[in-house]
Amino acid sequence: MNDLRARIAQIVERDRALHEDKSRENGGTGRNPLYAAVPQPPWAGGPSAARGPSADAAVSSSHRFEVREQRFAIDDLGLEIVGRGACDALLLAHLGLKGEAPRCWPDILFLDTETTGLSGGTGTYIFLIGVAHFAGKELVLRQHMLLDLGAEKEFIEQLKAEIEPFRACASYNGKAFDLPIIRTRFVMAIRSELTVDDSHLDLLHPARRLWRDRFGSTTLKQLEESVLDEGRTADIPGWLIPDAYFHYLRKRDPAIIAPVLEHNARDVISLVRITDRVARAVTAARAGRAPDHAPAAFALARGFERTGEIDAAFACYESAYYDGDNALRAKLALGFARLLERRGEVERALRMMETLVALGLGSDRWREQAESRIRRLSKKIWRKALPTAS
Repeated sequence: MNDLRARIAQIVERDRALHEDKSRENGGTGRNPLYAAVPQPPWAGGPSAARGPSADAAVSSSHRFEVREQRFAIDDLGLEIVGRGACDALLLAHLGLKGEAPRCWPDILFLDTETTGLSGGTGTYIFLIGVAHFAGKELVLRQHMLLDLGAEKEFIEQLKAEIEPFRACASYNGKAFDLPIIRTRFVMAIRSELTVDDSHLDLLHPARRLWRDRFGSTTLKQLEESVLDEGRTADIPGWLIPDAYFHYLRKRDPAIIAPVLEHNARDVISLVRITDRVARAVTAARAGRAPDHAPAAFALARGFERTGEIDAAFACYESAYYDGDNALRAKLALGFARLLERRGEVERALRMMETLVALGLGSDRWREQAESRIRRLSKKIWRKALPTAS
């Protein structure tokens, strides 16, 4: 516990010194850092990208909860698909959509929560939620922060008003954590249902399918480093966030909570950018450019089969088969053989299955399935070779 307090104290001192330096640079205004713009991220592309809190940012008269707003230009975030044009329902399926597809990107609310505990349950409060949506050529990020746990009812009512206009939400592992706890707080605080999760995109699952075999970890922080090429040089660890919040409630020093606000903002922006990277991979594969990483190509192949995009599925299966190792070839062979047969390439499918079985690959169960497929393919070829009855 002493080590924890010391760690929090170090973070506070670091940020206090940072804000004092910035205050001197700005003429010693001493502006509350809770309202200051988040430090310029490397992907912002210029001073105009992060505009800081809007003039009409909502702040309760009793100072019991606050909302801070920032706006980012889509171009400065490097987005190529997400936020541009209409939504493609099949593309959204690859992005993990469960439920009815929204019509356009502004219908989707990207969200991430910070809570007073890491395990959920009725005793865990949401004290900060970052939500972002597209408006024109900008991404609008709004962070709702609870400054008094006794004001949770008003805080949740305000959050409900923010969420209700949207038809869908996007999260990172929100199915397991964010949405259940938001739903719990809605019921506990205001006896209301949460409607935005009727259509939900949980990006954790497509991200895992594309990048887990390449990078191992698929946390947002890891994907920032590995996929976006922008690691966080200074970031408060997630396990420290609840303690930092309670420390802030006792001391009311904005420097204590500033790293948490920055962490949350980065998580939401990274969620949007990772969504775009997954969408790019799907779009490229549709155009015949399957990922050069075989497990990712295999993951997309299975996804394209589920959405009925057979040509794209075949291209990804073929790429994964020739680029992968024997273990992966055995894993994908049955699906690939099915598509080969569907395309009329029965002999090619038979040769592939016979080769893999001869190599002794796969489990006993897989070999049973492979041998059954070989018998069926052989019979199909034999029947095709029979002379036509006169």
